[in-house]
Amino acid sequence: MKQSKILVISLIIIAAIVIGIIWLFNHAPSGMQEGIITIRPGMNLHQSAYYLKSKNVIASASFFIAMGRLLNETNVIAGNYRIYEGENSFSILHKITRGRFITKKVTIPEGFTMYDIATLLDSNDICSEGSFLYYAQSPAFMASIGIHAPGAEGYLFPDTYLLPENSDPRDIIIRLVNQTKKVITDIKNSIDGKNVSMHTMLIIASLVEREAKINSERPLIAAVIYNRLQLKMRLDCDSTVQYGLKKFGKRLTYNDLNEDTPYNTYKFTGLPPTPICNPGKQSLLAAYNPADVSYLFFVARNDGSHYFSKTLKEHSRAVDYYQKGIQNGFIDRQKH
Repeated sequence: MKQSKILVISLIIIAAIVIGIIWLFNHAPSGMQEGIITIRPGMNLHQSAYYLKSKNVIASASFFIAMGRLLNETNVIAGNYRIYEGENSFSILHKITRGRFITKKVTIPEGFTMYDIATLLDSNDICSEGSFLYYAQSPAFMASIGIHAPGAEGYLFPDTYLLPENSDPRDIIIRLVNQTKKVITDIKNSIDGKNVSMHTMLIIASLVEREAKINSERPLIAAVIYNRLQLKMRLDCDSTVQYGLKKFGKRLTYNDLNEDTPYNTYKFTGLPPTPICNPGKQSLLAAYNPADVSYLFFVARNDGSHYFSKTLKEHSRAVDYYQKGIQNGFIDRQKH
């Protein structure tokens, strides 16, 4: 009889504990309001629980930790999470351990530099501009993800992404780099293109991206690049000089053309050391499969298209006609 009483009392105590836990997890703290909480990279369940308690989002940090362990939901995922007024702790636990964070649709345009991308991500609260550029310009980090290049320029594929707020910039870089690898693999599997290193292809594709406005002209511009490289002609490309001087989109002066940067293709033959922007699929396709033409020059017609020439004499006439002395594209300025 005594044992029966002990059993009943034990069951009552257990039931009370269970009811208490259920109540704690199904009832929001008084005064709880809708808002956004940030689980930062490196935070564990214990740290997250006490952070949530400090924000008056959960009623008990201890019970939150215990329930996480009981349900085997202890791996907290960093991100920004929207918490609704009256939301219970079960729901919040599921959110932060299953990564149901706030995301934003972000479109990275073709031809953006890594500096443009860093600014875009910062303005959308994805990650800070400085932290993104720190890793994007780290050869050690790039090597750790299998890219042996000075930085991420050219490897960040332009596309529309659904990205979590408050991300680790390394995760963003890895995702964009992996997309570039995928697109290049798809291209190489679909055509019998040039067998050149990915880094070289990205440099050529980035030049095509900066110069071309019309998709049908991209293979022609790629052909001009290859033809000039084969003849050991300088590329004489404004956009490479602009990149080296960080004068993006600005009119160059003759002093600029005399600057000794490795991107000055008016002074040095061959390709610049890195891509000068992040090319899209059409420019990559052109780099791997250029047109079979012998053009060496092109000049803008001022309507988005270009006039292509095989000889300097023909090109000079085209420059006079279309530009009236304003020379763009791949032009040997010193011969005018």
